[in-house]
Amino acid sequence: GEQKRDFVYVKDTVEGSLRALDARTSGIYNLGSGQARSFNELVDVLNKCLRTNFQADYIDNPHAHYQNFTQADLTNARSALGYEPRFPLEEGVRDYMQWLYG
Repeated sequence: GEQKRDFVYVKDTVEGSLRALDARTSGIYNLGSGQARSFNELVDVLNKCLRTNFQADYIDNPHAHYQNFTQADLTNARSALGYEPRFPLEEGVRDYMQWLYG
């Protein structure tokens, strides 16, 4: 559960994509939160937001060359698009839950 990923909220992805559509030049832009978080952290955030106490169920990784860490490099998106993610993991989960449950 300590593998890390750059979890990005859909509203940040949409914002970055719209900015890319309006960009003066074409380019390749990484959109993300710019912060790698572990799967264990994700479970903790979900438990806090849902007021649950689920435990992660761990299995042996079947892939020999598994990538344990990914994090978006936002340098180009920030400089060319003015992109800045607005939703850290916790806020993205809360925003989604508010939309989902009203």
